[in-house]
Amino acid sequence: MGTKWMIGVIAAVVALVNLTIASAESVSYMEGVEYTRINKPLRTVQQPGKIEVREYFWHGCPHCFSLEPYVQRWLATKPKNVNFQMQPAILGESWKPAAQAFYTAAQLGLLDKIHPRLFEAIHLEKRSGLVKNEFALKLFFEEQGVNPEQFDKTWNSFGVSSKVNQAIRMTRQAGLNGVPAMVVNGKYLTDPGTAGGREEMFRVIEFLVAKEMAAAQ
Repeated sequence: MGTKWMIGVIAAVVALVNLTIASAESVSYMEGVEYTRINKPLRTVQQPGKIEVREYFWHGCPHCFSLEPYVQRWLATKPKNVNFQMQPAILGESWKPAAQAFYTAAQLGLLDKIHPRLFEAIHLEKRSGLVKNEFALKLFFEEQGVNPEQFDKTWNSFGVSSKVNQAIRMTRQAGLNGVPAMVVNGKYLTDPGTAGGREEMFRVIEFLVAKEMAAAQ
């Protein structure tokens, strides 16, 4: 009696698990609801067997800052076929200094250090001047151990200037009205509000990644 009862319980649990898996696999999202299609696909960083997911953000955006822990958690468990790229958005002249700081940090090989620190300085330490003031950013970089002359040379370099101009073009071509936002394979745009929440956004992203992988096969 006890053995039969236990077998019945195990069978019920297995059935429930299978049902849950089937339900998860059948989850579908609709274009125009949880995501939108970009009219003219954007250029992506091509990597064989991978689908690009590009995050658009602005260091001065509190919503981008609050999304950052979710981004980091997702990156730790994201599908292996995802090529993740960070993209400063530039929706106005006042957004350019933060983007220039991002690319300066990248050029100096300090992006992993400076990107999160800049978010923290602006939103936790209330140093709002960092989003638009070159001199304040120069002092901030000095605090991170960057030589002032090296900062000036990199900040004003052709490479950084080209990246900033590219960010302006890509922000415009993506049709962004605000940030944070995510673009999958240069074709699909979603964000926490459209997707129905921060965590749901990453499920939409994974759905779109799978969609693009299937289309490529």
